[in-house]
Amino acid sequence: MADRKIQTMLVIGGGIVGVCNALALQRAGYRVSLIDRGTPGRETSYGNAGVLSESSVAVLNGPGLLKALPKLLLGRSNGLRYSPLFVMKRLGWMLRFLAHCTPRHWRAAARALRELQVLSLAQHKDWIAEAGVQDLLRHGGWMKVFRSEASFAGYAAELALCDEVGVRYTVFDREQLRQVEPGLKPIYEKAVLFDDTCGVSNPAALTDAYLALFTAAGGTVVEGSVAGLRQIGNAQGVGWAATLAGDGESTLEGDGVVLAAGAWTAEIAGWLGYDLPLGWERGYHLHLVPADGPQLKRAVNDMDGGFVIAPMQQGVRITSGVELTDRDAPPDDAQIRASVAMAREAHDMKAEIETEPWMGRRPTMVDSLPVIGPAPRHRGLWFNFGHQHVGLSMAPGSALAITAMVDGTAPPLDTTPFRAERFSV
Repeated sequence: MADRKIQTMLVIGGGIVGVCNALALQRAGYRVSLIDRGTPGRETSYGNAGVLSESSVAVLNGPGLLKALPKLLLGRSNGLRYSPLFVMKRLGWMLRFLAHCTPRHWRAAARALRELQVLSLAQHKDWIAEAGVQDLLRHGGWMKVFRSEASFAGYAAELALCDEVGVRYTVFDREQLRQVEPGLKPIYEKAVLFDDTCGVSNPAALTDAYLALFTAAGGTVVEGSVAGLRQIGNAQGVGWAATLAGDGESTLEGDGVVLAAGAWTAEIAGWLGYDLPLGWERGYHLHLVPADGPQLKRAVNDMDGGFVIAPMQQGVRITSGVELTDRDAPPDDAQIRASVAMAREAHDMKAEIETEPWMGRRPTMVDSLPVIGPAPRHRGLWFNFGHQHVGLSMAPGSALAITAMVDGTAPPLDTTPFRAERFSV
């Protein structure tokens, strides 16, 4: 390894984004400590639909959102539940989010996300093979299904966007769908199968496999809540110290630090004077016992119901849509219960496995793009967060980009759309 000014790195956040970043930095020759407040991979990264997507290119704040806004605000969509008090409290953020609902932003974001997701999927496949967990990998795409011709017609703009950026897909009608997914009941008129998308049958196990690669090569995992972060002087010049909360406070030091703490990242960055426009979308899941009939071959997104049915090692996972409320408000299981009821209309399942739904927080910026790059005012500090619904699909590419920046080399993709400087921070 060539001599570097930065030799040691701290990565704060043990979700899939942080774990991938720690692994990529380690592979580049850095000594890395990964810090998480609990067991890595058990927060937001645990509860997703297991999709490794190169096709999730249409950001939420697209032109169609403005047309759908009255229905959403009236609470007529299971895909969105919200607290009016929370929306009023975060009205400035919400208005900035809606201000990005332009055709120009939608198309530019799609190009940026496509490049990041294609890079990530290729790296996922390499790491999965290296970790020896090919049994987790599922080929055969993922599917969006529509209960009416009208709802499918409303999806035309997203398909046109997919055409523009090179996403491959196949459209099936009602009868064809019964052949492709016999486990679905005949309630859908149309389906779109994204041909190159992959999936995993246990996102937590995937994170654990990557973490095992990291620790086997000498990486350090530290469990603790970060209560402070400051610059310090060290032998290499300027370094960083992270203080961990607890009865006996401890401090970890490194030459550089990556903030990859998802919905908590803006709070940590705020200690250093950064005002990052980060929001969050809460989401839920429940597992059900598979029935005796045909099982699904892939994750299926019911576009009318706003939920996903995904076959997992733990059972059939039902994931909810978006809940907008305070990050740490008590869980409200109304949305996931409604999703499970609608999912039973589509696929035979037996009893619920858990007594309580799982809940996580998806970190989202006002433009629905992650922040990947150096902090504008602090040497040795990098941001890697805000991947909203598709952190699993973008974590490896984000990690490779950050690692290249730490190395002082050209990233493997254009990171301009993801730089923190796009905001006044």
